[in-house]
Amino acid sequence: MSLVAARTLSGRIWVVRPNHSLSVAGRRRLFVATATASGLIAFAFSCFGAWPVIPFAGIELALLWWALLRTELAADDFETITLESGHLTIEKRHGARVERHEFQPYWARLQYVKPPGQNGHRLLISSHGKQVEVGSLLTEEQKMALAKELKQNLGAV
Repeated sequence: MSLVAARTLSGRIWVVRPNHSLSVAGRRRLFVATATASGLIAFAFSCFGAWPVIPFAGIELALLWWALLRTELAADDFETITLESGHLTIEKRHGARVERHEFQPYWARLQYVKPPGQNGHRLLISSHGKQVEVGSLLTEEQKMALAKELKQNLGAV
């Protein structure tokens, strides 16, 4: 996952995005190439009487199409943490769902906890009974780095 931190005129911003190795055009080329190869193989086998290969090739292509579609729907996911003089804003997008949370930096509390029975830690920002997880797309090392930066900058505000 990628974590980008930047300083703005009024504060700091952190943007977390998942890594995607294929572009939209790359996903289309992958599907066309796989469909062509699978179709040619299925056609060749059906010419020799093994026609049941064709439905399995179709199922294989349908599953590949579904997986690539899921990847494309998640391509625009992000988490943005904006810290300005009087506001801490967290925006999250997962698929079509967009969340926006606002906190007062003075009252915001940062927690780096490991829930029982889970392998990874969670980075939580809470204030006035409201709690939001940030950095869920990050690795453990990136979460620790983000927690350290947030703690320093929350104290500075």
